[in-house]
Amino acid sequence: MKLLVTLLIFFLNSFLCHAYTFHTGTYVPYFNKIQTNTSGDVKKFDLNPYIGVSNQLNLSGPHFFMPELGYTYFTETAKNTEKDIIHLNYNFLYILTQSFALRYGLSNNWYRLKGQGGSVQLSNGTGSTNFPSPDKTVTTYYTTLNVGGEYIFGSRKFGLRFDYQTMSFQELDNRAYNYLLTLNFYR
Repeated sequence: MKLLVTLLIFFLNSFLCHAYTFHTGTYVPYFNKIQTNTSGDVKKFDLNPYIGVSNQLNLSGPHFFMPELGYTYFTETAKNTEKDIIHLNYNFLYILTQSFALRYGLSNNWYRLKGQGGSVQLSNGTGSTNFPSPDKTVTTYYTTLNVGGEYIFGSRKFGLRFDYQTMSFQELDNRAYNYLLTLNFYR
């Protein structure tokens, strides 16, 4: 928690000195891995609201460092549970043309599952069974390797961004992918 407060102070202080960006969009975890029905279809898109704020620090010429603090709230969760993610993105931006930029970097993520206790009746393949719901908050930490692009428009005031994130990037067999799709407002 101290780390988040320190980062928030850093972001607020840097707004007075540098340019900043607001982000809104959707975050899709475990792209192409989660089964969505009995036919074997997998999740390709999901609406999980994402908001974020980042700072723009010019390194040299067309290179920028853009640290970003973001938050995702999951709209579809099991009964008696809530899920969210706090993102800390360490992204670099390289401006290729006046309308397109390459993005790359790393992200630290705090994935929280908040349980309210009780039980949930779920399908078990042939019928249904009551399963206990968690009665506490559990937090998982993970890091992703990010690569993506951004289309910049509206006199460089707006951007449409796509980040492709790789989880467990050092392990070929356990690799999973997420993506972030946002509309950016440069100020």
